Amino acid sequence: MVIAEILNVVLPVFLILGVGFIVGKYLPVDSKSVSNLAIYVFSPALFFYSVSTSEMDLADLGRIVLFAFALFLLFALFIFVAGKLLGWDQAYQNTLMLASGFPNAGNYGLPIILFAFGEEGVAIGIIYLVMQSLLMNSAGVYYASNHSEMLKKAILLTVVRMPGFIAILLALGLKIFAIPVPGAIENATGLLGQAAIPLMLMLLGITLASIQLKSVIRFIGTATLFKLVAFPVLAFLLLLVIYPADALESKVLLVAAATPTAATTTLLAIKFGMNPDMVSSAMFVSTVVSVITIPVLLVIL
Repeated sequence: MVIAEILNVVLPVFLILGVGFIVGKYLPVDSKSVSNLAIYVFSPALFFYSVSTSEMDLADLGRIVLFAFALFLLFALFIFVAGKLLGWDQAYQNTLMLASGFPNAGNYGLPIILFAFGEEGVAIGIIYLVMQSLLMNSAGVYYASNHSEMLKKAILLTVVRMPGFIAILLALGLKIFAIPVPGAIENATGLLGQAAIPLMLMLLGITLASIQLKSVIRFIGTATLFKLVAFPVLAFLLLLVIYPADALESKVLLVAAATPTAATTTLLAIKFGMNPDMVSSAMFVSTVVSVITIPVLLVIL
């Protein structure tokens, strides 16, 4: 029953990917233009709407923020050490971070959390999603653009200018100071946000249409192993320190961390030219393999 329900959530993702794949094969679509549209319009609207309409308790927020940032730093250290031991260059390490360091806690994770833990679990998942969005629009931009000759100051400027980063900070500011969002803005960002996820999945399908998987098969295997095994293991160890073992927060955050690679990383890889074929391939394969790993984790929990 658990597997059947999860397939009902995952199958639509693959259907949209398939449509994007067909479009990429047979229509002259410029993926970079579509990527810019997603980055500068639809994704910021999704982030703003999700944050501004969610119920956020400051104490819970603090613990989840601690978990999200500590887990990211632990995994970044893990990649750095692995890179030194295995002789990976900086561009390869950055690509691997994009492909395995950012879980798909939103369009993949939230439906599964709703089924497994109900509305209370979703409230926790949304806060974690906000933090992941913040990380992707800051650290994710850094890893996607750091392969170039940009100065550190220029990279920081790129991060703070990203619309997604600005949208999240603006929404958080409105929440903290209890400033209501005008109905017209809330409705507009809600409508745009609804288009963000299918657009990202379509873009992924378009990108996959031009990929030769054989050329990046070793990278895909490494990224999938890191994302679906190493990342959740680090999350589990960290949660033992922050929450009681049987806490709902612990279970929800572990499931969110165990989700496959986020689609947003493909947008960043395309935007900044950081091996988009490798990142998008890893996202696709980790999503396929997660059809097995996520049900196993839910059974254990």
